[in-house]
Amino acid sequence: MKNTYTDYFEYKERKKSSIVFLSITLALLAACIGFFIWHTVILRNYELNYIKTEGTVIDVERKTSHSFKHNKSHYYLVVSYTLNGQEYTFTDRTGYNAVYESMVKNPVQIYVNKENPAQAEVVNSSDFASIISVCFLAFSCVTYAVGMNMLLSLNNNSSFKKRFLFVWGMEILLVIIFLLLFWLGLPNSGFGEVFVRIDGAIGACVILGLVVAVTLLDGFLTYKLRSKL
Repeated sequence: MKNTYTDYFEYKERKKSSIVFLSITLALLAACIGFFIWHTVILRNYELNYIKTEGTVIDVERKTSHSFKHNKSHYYLVVSYTLNGQEYTFTDRTGYNAVYESMVKNPVQIYVNKENPAQAEVVNSSDFASIISVCFLAFSCVTYAVGMNMLLSLNNNSSFKKRFLFVWGMEILLVIIFLLLFWLGLPNSGFGEVFVRIDGAIGACVILGLVVAVTLLDGFLTYKLRSKL
């Protein structure tokens, strides 16, 4: 009776833990989707309502922020471009920790506001949200794997096939869908542009690669352990 009670208590605790991890997964995915929508709306707005053209980096502006402990400098690109015979300049909003010679006097893709040609943005200025969404996606993959593995092991039913379908398989599918959805932000571009202009797409590929690697390792270890039984 004691063993039965102990097993039941452990079962309830493991079930509760799995629910906690899966709940955290849902919260992380909600945050991921929120930042992703924010990023997609911004990028689609540029794609559909701005003119994509080319500018030239003519200078770098240094700005120093002062804090109690130390001062930190960031570098901002000053870009020049010509539209309808009129020359304009602007300072990009994205700051760099360091500046390289290759940045200056090189062409960069920019978006120019159709209604106000003096307003322009460097393409990468709207990509920071995609990186944040990928970070949330990475953490959600970890918590989902832990929670789902706990849930599957409750009834000693955690076979490799079920782990592949409900854990790693689901994560692979999620990352692939997430990667394809980045295309929504680039309606006038090919899918290859996703990797060129969206930093988060590269991060999603890294996560996908890790998920596939863990799946293969899991399958190899499962096969070896079962062959020794």
